[in-house]
Amino acid sequence: MKVSNQEFGYHLRELRQQKGFSISQTALQAGVSQPYLSQVENARRSIPKPSTLEKIAHGLRVDKSVVFKMAGIVENIPNELPISSIPSTVSIPIYGRISAGYPEGAKEDIEGHVKIDDDLVERYGKDNLIGLRVNGESMNKVVPNGAIAILAKIDKCEITNGDICGVIIDGETATLKHVYQYPDRIRFEPNSWLPNFKPFEYSKEDVDNGQPPIQIIGKLVHQQSSF
Repeated sequence: MKVSNQEFGYHLRELRQQKGFSISQTALQAGVSQPYLSQVENARRSIPKPSTLEKIAHGLRVDKSVVFKMAGIVENIPNELPISSIPSTVSIPIYGRISAGYPEGAKEDIEGHVKIDDDLVERYGKDNLIGLRVNGESMNKVVPNGAIAILAKIDKCEITNGDICGVIIDGETATLKHVYQYPDRIRFEPNSWLPNFKPFEYSKEDVDNGQPPIQIIGKLVHQQSSF
């Protein structure tokens, strides 16, 4: 069955809205860029290849057959489609907690390893990537409790307002928050279905003086389901 780009984009957007996900949330969960997903929905891109369709299905939390059918792929679908033609052989440690600096050698906190997509390795470098087991519900609209957050170590100046970052505040265990940096303050915002999580901010003057000490350990670039 031949499906046009317009038909696929319309049904994809309809499904996303039915699931209650924003484009940015779906893109993050799928491991694709927000502009790309928006272009697909608006038929400014061709229907994605099967491996990308599978990623989008993961982002929408539906079985891949649902998205394949929308794309007109209904016959001879293999049980398991690879994410890429060359399976990734690169793995990084998963930390159960991070409480002091970018964790180089904190072996007692490593609870396992996770394979990551080759494009993340090419973009950031293996040594700049780390897995963090999410513990808590403060970001559950975007990253569910128990998921594995893949963080990339980047310079503070590379953070765009609204990015989700792993942060350590006053020596506590790392937590994920939306980060907003302003000339006079820095703000951290949760993104939870639970109303008890509130945003908080500190003045730039206090932060510069280490009151409290704040360390941004990495930007969220991908997430994977718990295993």
